[in-house]
Order: sequence, then C-alpha cells, then structure tokens
Amino acid sequence: MTFTVYANLAEDVKKRLDRIAAKAAHYSVPFFYTIGEEHPHVVRVYELDHVNHVQRETERHTVAAVDFDVECEEFIKANGWTVRAKVEHGDKGNIVTALGSKPAEPAWFKAPAHCDHCKTNRFRKVTYFVEHESGEVRQVGRACLHEYTGINPATAAMWAEVQDIVGNGMDRMAGEWSGCVYEEMYPVPLILAHAYDVIQAYGYRKSDEPGSTRDEVKERVLNGSKPSVEALENAEKVNAWLVSLEQVTDDRWIGDLERNGSSLALSGYAKAKHFGRLAYMPLAYKRYLEHKARDAQREAAKQAEIASQHVGEVGQRITLTAATAKLLTSWDGEYGTTYLYKFTDARGNVYIWYASRGIETRDGMTIKGTVKNHNERDGIKQTVLTRCKAA
Repeated sequence: MTFTVYANLAEDVKKRLDRIAAKAAHYSVPFFYTIGEEHPHVVRVYELDHVNHVQRETERHTVAAVDFDVECEEFIKANGWTVRAKVEHGDKGNIVTALGSKPAEPAWFKAPAHCDHCKTNRFRKVTYFVEHESGEVRQVGRACLHEYTGINPATAAMWAEVQDIVGNGMDRMAGEWSGCVYEEMYPVPLILAHAYDVIQAYGYRKSDEPGSTRDEVKERVLNGSKPSVEALENAEKVNAWLVSLEQVTDDRWIGDLERNGSSLALSGYAKAKHFGRLAYMPLAYKRYLEHKARDAQREAAKQAEIASQHVGEVGQRITLTAATAKLLTSWDGEYGTTYLYKFTDARGNVYIWYASRGIETRDGMTIKGTVKNHNERDGIKQTVLTRCKAA
C-alpha cells in the first residue's frame, strides 16, 4: 500500500514503521517499506455548504510531501487464509475494522461473539472474520485464530497499526487543514518572475544586505502579488534554461548555484527557504548569456586568426588598418619597459609589435611598420613588425 504524508512528518512516520518492523522481525513475518523523494502535492480543503448539502473547495495548497510504500500482506495471510476484519463486540453493536483490501460485510456489525473453530459458547471481546482463497468465510476467536489459520493475532494487530498510520495521511488531513503543520511550496516560474521585477527595480542585493532581493521576492510571493508581463516572459526563459542544465556536464560558467536552481526548476516547486537561490537566477541567466557571447566572439576571432598569413617581405615597409588592436602585456627590463602589441587586419592576419613606448590603441587605427620577420605561435602565422608609427 502507498500513502502520502507531509514531508515534515516523514521522520515521525519512519520511526513508527521502524517499531513495527522490529515487531515483525520478532514474529518472523516479512515487513518492508520504502520512502520516496520529497515532491509537491496539492491539498484541496473543503467545507460543507449546509444550504445545498454539498462540499465546496475553499482552499488549495501545494505542500512538500513524501510517499511511503509499505508491504505487509503477510501480517494477515497464511495457509490460504486472509483476515478480512477484526470485530470488537459490544452490547449495542460491534466495532468492525476491515483489515484486508475488501470492505466489511454489513452483517458483521451485528454478528454474535462465537467461534466456528472451537464452537465454545462463551463471551468474547474480539473475534476475526477470515476468508480462504476458495471463498469460504469463517468467524474465529482470538485464541483460535493462529491455531485455525496460522495467522498470529499480534501480527493482525500490527496490520491495524499500519492502517492507523496510513489513515493519518494527507487525504484525511485535508479535511482538518487548520490543525496541520506543513511546508507550503510555490511554483518556480512565479518566484523567478518576481525576482526579475525586483532586480529590474532595485538591482540585485545579496541575502545579507538590507532589503535583499530574496526578502523582497519572498514578501511578494507570500502576499500574492502579480509579476509583470515582461517578468513572466523572462521567467519562462530562465526556467527553460535551468531545466536544460540537467543535460550539461561540462560548462565553466555553470556552478553549484545554477545546478541547485536546475534541481528546483526540474521539480517545478520550491519552499520559502529556497527563495534565495532562485532570486539570483535571472541575473545568473543574464550573465551566462554574456559569458557565452564573449566566448563565441573569442572563438570567432580565434578561427579568423587560424586563417592568418604572413604579410610582406622581411625589411619591407607596410601600412595596415587594424581591425583589432590591443596591448597584450608589458614588462620591465634592463633597457626599460617593453610593450607587446597585437593587431589583426580585416582578413584575420596577425601582426606583433615589441615596442619600447606605450601607445593608445583603438580598433580601426592605422599602423605603419617594417616587417622584422615571420613566425608562428600556437599554429597561427604572425608577422612581426618593428619601427612602427600609429595614426
């Protein structure tokens, strides 16, 4: 059987099931259970419309939940027999607890306290209705249950204990919402949308700063504020990006923060304690796009440089228009400071100049220089210049 509980109650349920497992081991009866991953679960709260005598949904909450799957059929089965119900006899009628998968029969609520096995005529507080796989149904006393079927009354009681735990799951608790202790969960796209609006309005503020983005987002979400249309559109993009990161194994711009955001996006919902991580994600997405654009530009420039050819003859005076111009580095030596400049022309040809003075570089500038030699570095052909003049 599978049942769902509020995530914050899972540890208590586990302890109760562990106690039952210890009892089951004592009686050498198989008992197993597994705990699923935490997940969002929608709880609908109803109230009775006394005028129309119908139930109406008044609230809907998405909460953190955990599924338990319990296997304990052997508690009430043996030798082809299955316990159908436990009957507690009373003067005004019986209390009948169905133990198997079938409901109790109406007649059992009025059944006298007798035993089809020993047929002893005496009052019994408890009897059991058992059914054979052939379809035969018998009523037996507590003392005769094990002798007649091989089922221990203690394990039948343990089944009832498991049923009590299951009965306290979320389906029942939904009708008693006001007394529940739970952790509500919120749609990730909604959190991302509010984060976008907050960052647009105030910039991003860290969680330890006054008026942090996290706190502002939390306030808007909990108050039921509506994000802007632009924010909702951006949230869709950010959420899709986070989901896609599940397939990304090697990207230097993806760190732990982004991967945590990806896990939340994949689940679809997040608790309030996770708002801080998600509040940063619109900015993380923007910076990711900027990094990837710069990487693409560098790669395009690298590919262009691969096509670089040697220009001119050694000793020849040449003039070039630098599509790109930059100072790579500089260092101090015995004869002063040396500056290393790199230029490329429109065809991707690379030029190097070791200068003894600094100049102001700008893309599109004109350089006149003498070809000192031709060399190659990292597979890229370079034309080395000397005695250059910039214009």
